[in-house]
Amino acid sequence: MADDDVPVANHLTTRNGVCQYVRRVPEDLRDAFSFARVQLSLKTRDQRAAREKALALDLEWDRRFAEARQRRGLASAADHLPSIDATGWGWEDWEALSRWFGASLLEDDWRERLRQVRGSAFAPVPEISDLPRRSNADVKEHFARERTLRAMTIGEYATERSGFVQGYVRRLGVSLSRTSQHHDRFMAACLEAELTYLDVFRQRESRLGGLGTAHPDTIAGPWRKARPEQPGMPEPIAVQKASVASTAVGKTLADCATKWCENRRLAKKQVRPEYLREMEHAILAFTAHSGVKDIGEIKRKHVLAYRDHLGSANNYAIQTINKKVGFISALLATALNAGWVETPLGKEIYLEIPEDEDFREPYSDAELKRIFTHPIFTEGKRFTKVKACEELQFWLPLIACLHGMISSEIIQLGPDSIMPHPDAPDTLCFVVTNAGDRRVKTLARRRWVPVRRELLDLGLLDLVEAARAGGREFLWSAMTRHDHDVTRVSGYFSSFWADLSRKDLTIESEGTTLYSFRHAFQDALSGAGHADEVKKALMGHAEGGMTKRYGTKRKPRVVNIGDLDEAVQGLDWAFLPAIRRTS
Repeated sequence: MADDDVPVANHLTTRNGVCQYVRRVPEDLRDAFSFARVQLSLKTRDQRAAREKALALDLEWDRRFAEARQRRGLASAADHLPSIDATGWGWEDWEALSRWFGASLLEDDWRERLRQVRGSAFAPVPEISDLPRRSNADVKEHFARERTLRAMTIGEYATERSGFVQGYVRRLGVSLSRTSQHHDRFMAACLEAELTYLDVFRQRESRLGGLGTAHPDTIAGPWRKARPEQPGMPEPIAVQKASVASTAVGKTLADCATKWCENRRLAKKQVRPEYLREMEHAILAFTAHSGVKDIGEIKRKHVLAYRDHLGSANNYAIQTINKKVGFISALLATALNAGWVETPLGKEIYLEIPEDEDFREPYSDAELKRIFTHPIFTEGKRFTKVKACEELQFWLPLIACLHGMISSEIIQLGPDSIMPHPDAPDTLCFVVTNAGDRRVKTLARRRWVPVRRELLDLGLLDLVEAARAGGREFLWSAMTRHDHDVTRVSGYFSSFWADLSRKDLTIESEGTTLYSFRHAFQDALSGAGHADEVKKALMGHAEGGMTKRYGTKRKPRVVNIGDLDEAVQGLDWAFLPAIRRTS
């Protein structure tokens, strides 16, 4: 027999060139053995001999595990399925098997919870606030597994987890072989399936979703042909399904988007192009996932399934999930208001944000020093990747730290928003405004922020003149490159900064983001002893507490621009002298 014809045992590895047999005890039998894995030296460096020994050990340990399951009453008819020859399988068959594997993980977890699930979880509007939880030991093991899997390469996963995967697919009579041309890709699909399962496990533990997952038997695949027919079983009788009246209304979510725009214009409200683009993307993604185009046929279950899919398949933050689901719910609310549909989606569509989810910390003095001594700020280095957004990588962190402005405010700066204050011609200011189709988070955020004088020496006015000479609306070339899409540029730069912070700057403090510059600025103002009125005026905070019930509710209290300029110029930033003018 040729060497390539000998199946490679799934538990064969090498250590210092010597072949080893390493196999984990199946999870359902962990407490039936005094060890977590079988590890034996095969005492040979010959791969062929090692394969034969490993296959023999596979049979031996299959027998031991089967006996252990029988003793515990865990054996099932699936353990006695005939062996399936998978040598002729194409990728679509292996991909289906990986989906069956993922569905089996979800089903096993669901069975662990099912006896204690209340009927309210199966109601038309499911109530999952009291979904049963697994034991603390199970939760810790799952969370630890998720951390391990995220750090694994596909090769490591194939070595470490192939036994675990084999334990599942053996229920179908399938044996894995590393000689298969699809082996690595199949293991990659299984890794993805495990990570998806672990995300759904987290949703179930947090009582945020994870209901309605597919049963493994609904996954079609070639293994079904090998299922033995039970003698004496009657032929299934075909039952015609009762016809269901169509609820289609002849309208789509795109029609709802058009109606939404009309309503906004009638109300004289802004319709931002980037917001519409995000809405269109959400429509396409939802339609592709649900398979439903007519809004009359969209049910609550479709929206909830889409919400859970965003969390499990894309690993989005809860705020992002709620934003994307919000597009769909807003469009369906528009349809309801237009009389196109009769039934609202109901409450509790959105995921609850944990109390610490949006917790942010300021950068410490040591972290600010590490940031602003990076070659970007001292040697004129510029990353050329698109997400670095060219000159923004220098200016955005600097302006954010010295002035407490958020990234979207800085990104929207243009030649018309850097000018002297009308009451103090010698005080150059950043003007945070919604003029020129700009947008600010709240009306209180409209303000004049004195420009730190060092920025003039670093070339800020050169940027202003270049933008003005080029007829550009914004200072930054990234805004021109990306069609003035603030959301896209902001998202790109946030991604770049997170990557730079983790890899180059090695900042690992929990809760630090671009927003941490704003918190650092506020801490600096407090440390310098400035009054709350000065802090609110510079940062665009509205009046708080009882004072917000009286007088103006749209702006912070007016503070003399001279006091604001003195506050900005007087803050002591130890890193500032080391920063060099950009090229």
